[in-house]
Amino acid sequence: MMALHALFLLRLVDAACMVLTLLAAGSLLPSGLSVFADYAGATICTLLCYPLWFYILDAYRAGREDFRDTTGRMAVACVLGCISSSTAAYVLDCTPFSKIMLVMTAVGTAILCLGWRYLYYRTSLRWGRPGRILLLGEDRDGVVRELLAEGLSRSVIVGFVGEERGGSASLSRLGAPSETLLVAREQDVSLIVVLPDTPLDDALAGELLAAKLAGIQVVDIRLLCEHMAQRLPLSQLDASWLLLNEGFSLNTRGSLRRLKRVMDVLCALLLLAAAAPVMLLAALAIALESPGPVIYCQRRVGLHEEPFTLYKFRSMREDAEMAGQPVWAARDDVRVTRCGAFLRATRMDELPQIWNVLAGDMSFIGPRPERPQFVRALKKSIPFYGLRHSVKPGLTGWAQVCYPYGASEEDARRKLEYDLYYIKNMSALLDIRIALRTLGVVLFPRGVR
Repeated sequence: MMALHALFLLRLVDAACMVLTLLAAGSLLPSGLSVFADYAGATICTLLCYPLWFYILDAYRAGREDFRDTTGRMAVACVLGCISSSTAAYVLDCTPFSKIMLVMTAVGTAILCLGWRYLYYRTSLRWGRPGRILLLGEDRDGVVRELLAEGLSRSVIVGFVGEERGGSASLSRLGAPSETLLVAREQDVSLIVVLPDTPLDDALAGELLAAKLAGIQVVDIRLLCEHMAQRLPLSQLDASWLLLNEGFSLNTRGSLRRLKRVMDVLCALLLLAAAAPVMLLAALAIALESPGPVIYCQRRVGLHEEPFTLYKFRSMREDAEMAGQPVWAARDDVRVTRCGAFLRATRMDELPQIWNVLAGDMSFIGPRPERPQFVRALKKSIPFYGLRHSVKPGLTGWAQVCYPYGASEEDARRKLEYDLYYIKNMSALLDIRIALRTLGVVLFPRGVR
């Protein structure tokens, strides 16, 4: 939640930086003209297009990646913001900015927004005091601490309240569950995190309610992770929680299912028309570089675990799996051709799957379909893995834009956490977010194999 507040602050200050830049650019106008009054259309296009590209290119990763990468994202976002805002102003027949004003706006926005990020992440550790967290239940394997560190890295876990179990504990036991409110007050706690194995009787529920009324946040670890990290932590899930919580309602909402199918067909036809020249060039490049078919056909598992044939541009040598056994792709895989490496990096190898979308085997947005051999193995080792087949697989999805390419069982486990979040919260708005983020992943690929 604190991370969400920081994200909102970044976006708010970005907007302020853009306004300041527009005011500075307005100084180039003749006397008596105002950038906000006389150039209102161009100004509105600027204030809409720049934040949109910031979001698409995930320009809020500062502090979680090398600052040079953040600089690259911001530079590209400002260039695309300049181009798209001027194009939008032209299409809408608004009074356009001059070329020097467009350049000044792009450069000024990049400098101010990058400068703010640099100062924020250099000084944020000195602002305020870290939050203090009390666990209700014992985190014996340290998984909960890892989850909390992902989004609340500045917070301090003071200990836990729970039953005496004996043996060594990774955190200090500060009392029994019946003493939760007393311990929270003594430790000046701001957040109580309830772990899944905590039995909530009437007395303990009363303690937690009293703590909540006293101004202390009380939250279930699974809901906290869902809102903070936007994934469902497998280590904390059980079937009853999945059943009783809101969400997982696509198959009971026929209108959403029909809308999703209509949008899939329309988007597939539009994309096919736009990408046809690129697909022809890609097919020619593949045929010239190495022998073998241009289109690679592979069996994948789809909706309700029904197999279907997936189509891709071939990106590996024809003898990539001579032994006949499926092999996870590896980083810098020697089987990938030079043309194939480019196609994978730009995701253009996926374009033939437009036919899968039109045929109804896939959707544009959904979990990535896996091969039957991998699915059989993963279902045995990963709990709830079969739930990802309750919706159609997709060309792109929440896991694909949030997590690098998966090439191991551990990667599959983490990507399933994002897939479960998508299935639980599926909506048209979330699909739009994923589509926009996918464009950013194409421009700044991470973890491509």
